[in-house]
Amino acid sequence: MDYRFVDHTGDFALEVEAADPEAAVEATARGLLHLLTDAPESVREVETRPITLEALDGASLLVELGNELLYLFEAEGFLWSRLVLTPGGPSPMEGALEGTLHGEPFDPSRHPIARPFKAVTHHGALLRSDAAGTEARIIVDL
Repeated sequence: MDYRFVDHTGDFALEVEAADPEAAVEATARGLLHLLTDAPESVREVETRPITLEALDGASLLVELGNELLYLFEAEGFLWSRLVLTPGGPSPMEGALEGTLHGEPFDPSRHPIARPFKAVTHHGALLRSDAAGTEARIIVDL
């Protein structure tokens, strides 16, 4: 597993280790899906949605991504199965991403919601990369 959950004073911290920033961002999206539903494998890739985000820096970008995924779920009923960043697209380390979300409309009979979350917060957000790899962290307000 390329991500793990850590209890964080009533919230959850999602911590990611990856080879590069792009893989860390994609793993963050997978981790958030796994936090939301106990059956992430039940989400099919029936439709795609383009996603483009900009933020002040990489850590803020992770917060924006989490809150955008939450918006798509709550407001539009879209549940993502994975995020694929556009090769050669903007750099997450510079606070930008472009890619495609794969997923399907939410179906409560197939997608049991385990831990609905309210928001992803800026507190504790991290996206750091060096020659050894990339680490990312976000705090999810439950």
